[in-house]
Amino acid sequence: MIASRFAGCVRLFAACAAVFAAGLSAAAAQESWDAVYMGGSKIGHTHTYVERFDYKGQPYVRVRVDTVLSFRRGNDPVTISLRYGSIEKPTGEVLKLDTRTVVSRQEIRVAGTVQKGKMRLILDGAGGTQEKDVDWPDTVRGPYAVEQSISRTPLKPGEKRALKMFMPDVNEVCDIDIEAKGEEEIELGGGAKRKLLKIEQTTMLAGKHRPEFDLTMWADATGQVFKSYTDTNGGLTMYRTTKEAALATKGFAKLDLIQATSVKTPGLIADPTSTRHITYTLTLRNDDPRAVFPVDRRQTLMDGKSKGEVVLDVKTAGPTDGEAGPESVDAQFLRPNGLINSDDREVIRLASRAVGEATDPWEKAKKIQEWVWKNIHEKNYSTAFASAKEVARDLSGDCTEHSVLVAAMCRAQGVPARVAIGLLYAENLSGFGFHMWNEVYVNRRWTAIDAVFNENEVDAVHIKVAESSLDGVSPFEAFSPVARIIDKLKFSAIDIK
Repeated sequence: MIASRFAGCVRLFAACAAVFAAGLSAAAAQESWDAVYMGGSKIGHTHTYVERFDYKGQPYVRVRVDTVLSFRRGNDPVTISLRYGSIEKPTGEVLKLDTRTVVSRQEIRVAGTVQKGKMRLILDGAGGTQEKDVDWPDTVRGPYAVEQSISRTPLKPGEKRALKMFMPDVNEVCDIDIEAKGEEEIELGGGAKRKLLKIEQTTMLAGKHRPEFDLTMWADATGQVFKSYTDTNGGLTMYRTTKEAALATKGFAKLDLIQATSVKTPGLIADPTSTRHITYTLTLRNDDPRAVFPVDRRQTLMDGKSKGEVVLDVKTAGPTDGEAGPESVDAQFLRPNGLINSDDREVIRLASRAVGEATDPWEKAKKIQEWVWKNIHEKNYSTAFASAKEVARDLSGDCTEHSVLVAAMCRAQGVPARVAIGLLYAENLSGFGFHMWNEVYVNRRWTAIDAVFNENEVDAVHIKVAESSLDGVSPFEAFSPVARIIDKLKFSAIDIK
């Protein structure tokens, strides 16, 4: 699966700039098109459609941004569709939001309406609904706030501006700083070159810098963005273009996302599933590894020999190893949500079948992990991310489908469970690629299991970057730390046991 389908993706709303720069009339809508590239390969397009309308004598603006991304994962084609819509005042205040994402056969929708300084967001997933209130003062703008701002009042070199912007990647309001650097001659699609103003965007969420959401844009004197780039996922670029060029299929969907987002390492790790303790050295370009890699019973971090280098120690940890934690954990690891549908009838039936007469939580977890390993017969990458409800009926998919089903079945049996998100060594990649597995809370310890490889003693080539209950209205935010490190991480195994 893509390291982050939403969190950390290049901002796919730059097309709005030209529309707002051109202005709107009550009689006509405006639209623009952008082509999306990853690593030099075209992977999709964005279409922006904006129109003005009147309701009860008041003017409003309706915005719709459709993005379609297509690529391969191994031999399997994958398509992800995202549709963002909003109703706003002509001055930019957001009144309603509606985001729809299709990553499997079912749609995930997040929608909300502003009332009395709050946005009530409702996530309607593939079998579950969740709600969240977000503080929403009048200064908050939609996901294209940066482009909207610079198109209305173009920046000059050296000028800075601060904004508050809602980001569908995390379903939160972020603080955005933009700064115009200076003019550069930029190559656009088709080999054409143009002198444009370089603008850097820095993103803060809850007071912390989130580099995976930073962006570089190049705009003309009117504020229209012709190119945007983020180094997330190894580099994503958008070019303003014609409809025909945006939709052109030449060279389309040939990118293998698994290969493109892998992290190469020197040397091979023989028999990786048998490893139980590995020490790695790693560096992260323009970032601090300590801000990315968590520390737990399996993983520890120490200072390396040189500046910016850290030593990551990873080992197998069973359900009785190390210090015990609290008697219980937060309810989010037991309750159903939009992706982990532990209250689904079929999930409950499969969980009961898998555990049989077992009553011990650890025995239940092991039996569920083994059952999922045996019964997801069709191992494929064609589904980007399905809910446990879907997987329980289809019994197909890759690591993400294994993980949501394990988590749902464990919760259905009263065993707290979450997903772990990170990197896994694969010989065919000559390094590490994205992977998801599970952690269950047994014997007062979070213990790793992996249904893809039938492991209840997870090996030392599983490197965790994040864990998540996938609860709430922004479950995919958990993937952003992995997107943050792709093409920036350099590491090697220096001691293997």
